[in-house]
Amino acid sequence: MSAPFESIPSGWYCVAFSHELKRGEVHAVRYFGRELVLYRTAGGVACLHDAHCPHMGAHLGHGGTVEGELLRCPFHGFCFDREGACASTAYGTKPPPAARLGTWRVQEKHGFVLAWYHPRGAAPTWEVPDVDTDGWSGLISTRWELRSHPQETSENSVDFGHFTQVHAFTRAEITRPVETKGPLLTTSYQVVRSLDVVGLPGVRVDVNFDVYVHGLGYSLVDGAVPRLGMLMRQFVLSTPVDAQTVHLRIGTRSGRVPVPGLTRLMAWVLYRGLSVEVGQDFAIWKNKRYVKRPALAAGDGPIATYRRWCRQFYDEPAVEQRSVVG
Repeated sequence: MSAPFESIPSGWYCVAFSHELKRGEVHAVRYFGRELVLYRTAGGVACLHDAHCPHMGAHLGHGGTVEGELLRCPFHGFCFDREGACASTAYGTKPPPAARLGTWRVQEKHGFVLAWYHPRGAAPTWEVPDVDTDGWSGLISTRWELRSHPQETSENSVDFGHFTQVHAFTRAEITRPVETKGPLLTTSYQVVRSLDVVGLPGVRVDVNFDVYVHGLGYSLVDGAVPRLGMLMRQFVLSTPVDAQTVHLRIGTRSGRVPVPGLTRLMAWVLYRGLSVEVGQDFAIWKNKRYVKRPALAAGDGPIATYRRWCRQFYDEPAVEQRSVVG
């Protein structure tokens, strides 16, 4: 993929699955072109900071430890609270006011640790809504790294033309036109798909999808297969490592059914199907060239509407992200 995007769009992005971050754990991560440290306090709060200690520059993701609600530097033992302030030194002296650790706004929702990014460090202007997990299976999830951009991966939500060509759906029909309201884009569509990918060759079913795209890093798709009485909930989360590389995460939940064990089986079937479908896009995402003014044809879907909606997430001129205290 050639890289037309010189900046990272603002929004909420997944920096970890909740189950990956245990209490007291410290992880070195890289997102938004920055080295960061992600950890969970003894009290269970997920925190994200700039990686390097403001005292003498040690990387807190390599040897840093959690002490209660504090993050301890492995170099000189300075400890920082969740807001990035130096709470103590190893010498028993007053912490220097300048020893302040860059801090990122984080929220944790239904299985995801989300961080807010804005190129100028501006505060969030919107939130990812809560999703009720009652009546649904546990989350089954995975992550890939690939050369792409959140605008490219999220565009698949409205690129109806590729459904039949890439994913071999025999029909794709818009049932609710695209609507945009601030950072939210919604639409609904119905497809006819084969169940070959989940071990049921020759079986074709109608699948109804309701799509909710919250910014360019968080997409929720609620689906139903009426013939099988199956409900599905799919998450697609694209997080920029830098302006040309993303971590693409997916997660699936299945609506619960009364037969013991069947809910979990259905969840794995849905996860398998989504994994295969997303994987079918990888070679295209990695190698495609972004066409700023595509020669669109009837049947492509509302791509022009989507791209106009995307403009709100870019801040011009793009400048370096400044860490903020949330």
